[in-house]
Amino acid sequence: GRGISGCVANGIPEATAEAIYQEIYDFANYAFNKAHAVSYAVVAYQTAYFKCHFTREYMAALLTSVLENSDKVAGYINECRDCGIALLPPDINRSMDCFTVEEGGIRFGLVAIKNIGRSFIQAVMRERKNGPFRTLHDFCRRMAGGEMNKRALENLIRAGAFDGTGARRSQLLRVYERVLDGALEQRRQNLEGQLDFFGMAREPEEVPLPDIPEYTAQERMNMEKETTGLYLSGHPMDAYRGAAKKVGAVPIARIHEDFDREDGPQRFQDGQRVTIAGVITANRTKTTRNNSLMAYVTVEDDTSSIELLCFSRTIQTCGAYLRVNQSVVIRGKLSARDEKAVQILCDSVAPLTENPDALALPGEGENVAGETVYLRLESAEGRDFRYLQLLLQMFPGQTPVKIRLKDTGRLLGASCTLRASLIRELKEVYGEENVVIK
Repeated sequence: GRGISGCVANGIPEATAEAIYQEIYDFANYAFNKAHAVSYAVVAYQTAYFKCHFTREYMAALLTSVLENSDKVAGYINECRDCGIALLPPDINRSMDCFTVEEGGIRFGLVAIKNIGRSFIQAVMRERKNGPFRTLHDFCRRMAGGEMNKRALENLIRAGAFDGTGARRSQLLRVYERVLDGALEQRRQNLEGQLDFFGMAREPEEVPLPDIPEYTAQERMNMEKETTGLYLSGHPMDAYRGAAKKVGAVPIARIHEDFDREDGPQRFQDGQRVTIAGVITANRTKTTRNNSLMAYVTVEDDTSSIELLCFSRTIQTCGAYLRVNQSVVIRGKLSARDEKAVQILCDSVAPLTENPDALALPGEGENVAGETVYLRLESAEGRDFRYLQLLLQMFPGQTPVKIRLKDTGRLLGASCTLRASLIRELKEVYGEENVVIK
């Protein structure tokens, strides 16, 4: 009815016209009109300006905007670290409800601590105007009767919000219930008008703090993880960075970056074998349809986290190491299927120690004897050569590797740490006849 004759009438085959229309239709699913493009450009410029000139303020606002997503919070905290900005732990006298800027960095917001409601935090902020909280006893005396309960108080202590009062978390967790009970009882007596002989309200005695040692750094970090979803006073991997590098572990964030990126060079691909090191933060098991056991295990390093799929063979040989808060080194194969986030099909798990020289994963054995590895490859071009480069990066060491290229006859040199798992992989990928150790 609009005077359009159409493609077929103009001599264009129907199949060609359909194909062209389908391309237009597909493009329309993600095409931006001019109004959208301009709006995005303005927002991109504004946020870039803020990040450049008001970095701390911008990152604090960004962290507040993703409080419900601990993975994003962890990623932005790493971004703060890269920008040289310290994340300051929660403090009952300094923290607001959201993330805020201080001279020393960005202060953690109390609302991110589990079981702490906004109205309670606002009540704390109002009461602070009458003076800082000096002790746990002082805090309970002044805040009793509102929305505070034992669970909220316990989580504040475990997250480190009372560290600034000078008391140890171990001491406070030993007495906090008695302190809160005393403050609540005192408030009840005051409301009921109970007075002592001289007509004064009875003030409860302050509960003495026991002289007991503080929790270890690892225990404190675990508490922080449980109450906020994040490690605040450090990361368990801090002590193992050198060890992780030594075993050839790649940062987990680097794997995600490759799979999230739609173009550009990629270091990691579906099916590629990798080594990672991190801390187990979650573990759930299920029974498969053929009645075997499998586990979904989340591992986190100081850059990101990733899910492992562990099947019955791995669970049988390595199950003792699949405990929450265990520092481990993982070897397995990347799997990116069905639009899911990339996972690792786990082959082996071993505890990560600060000195990994003697580390042998179950089924691997010790370092294999041999002076030199000799390999034959078709060419220095293509996927096989690139995979060899990645493979040798996972096993850094001093054993010489000699690579003969069949197409040009050139001899290339490299090095590795010789392990049974590496030899198995080389023979599987390049053929037994092309791998010699002598």
